[in-house]
Amino acid sequence: MRQQSRRLAAHAKPAAWLALVLLVLCINTASGWSSPKIWDVKPGTPVGDLPGEEFVDPACGANGGPPGLRIASFEQFERCSPEASGLREIWFRYDDEEEYIARAARDPDAIARANAMLMLGQPVVLSLLVDRAGLVQGYRIITDPRAGPDVREGAYLLARAFKAHFGADGWDCDDMPPSTGETAIDGEFVKQRCRKVVDGQQVRLESRHYYKPGQTQIDPNSGVRTANQFESATRFEIVSLDSIRK
Repeated sequence: MRQQSRRLAAHAKPAAWLALVLLVLCINTASGWSSPKIWDVKPGTPVGDLPGEEFVDPACGANGGPPGLRIASFEQFERCSPEASGLREIWFRYDDEEEYIARAARDPDAIARANAMLMLGQPVVLSLLVDRAGLVQGYRIITDPRAGPDVREGAYLLARAFKAHFGADGWDCDDMPPSTGETAIDGEFVKQRCRKVVDGQQVRLESRHYYKPGQTQIDPNSGVRTANQFESATRFEIVSLDSIRK
């Protein structure tokens, strides 16, 4: 199942991505789950109203990295340091009880379906952005850099799904040139930042796919193909414009 998702992600054309992302965003219906997801949280939602049984293990966020200081509940958001914007990033994960049940049953297909921390086959890091009044003003979805290389190599493609969901038009994008030592992967170099305003919210999207300085497909000393020496990622952030203006 997950391998099939990765193959689809690697070869899907832009029109197909719209169908794929709609499938992701309608996963509750498609899979029979009723659990809320991060995109269900509306701007201005008090942290005390968050679904604590489905959004679990809150901690101070690290902008896509591993969780920092653990907090007992979302109401303890003030224990996390504010970012330059004044918002506090609160990391969390979805409850994985259904995945444990599937693993106990040793059902590979059910395990793949129950892994809620995947989007189009990519492991993701989730976090909410909370203002000083304890209101959720946005969220982040960032591909997990700890994913295995065979999965992570397609992480940059997730940006296409977000673009499809928010509409192809109206994006302000910068395609940045390679920095010194950065090179394309199999002839493709992606280093793009995009911005769009939708329904009173600012959407920021970043995708990267290239070799960093010193990284190569083939080790020049041994002639052996390298493993996991590349950059590939998608970073998505949506924030209420009202919180930015404060």
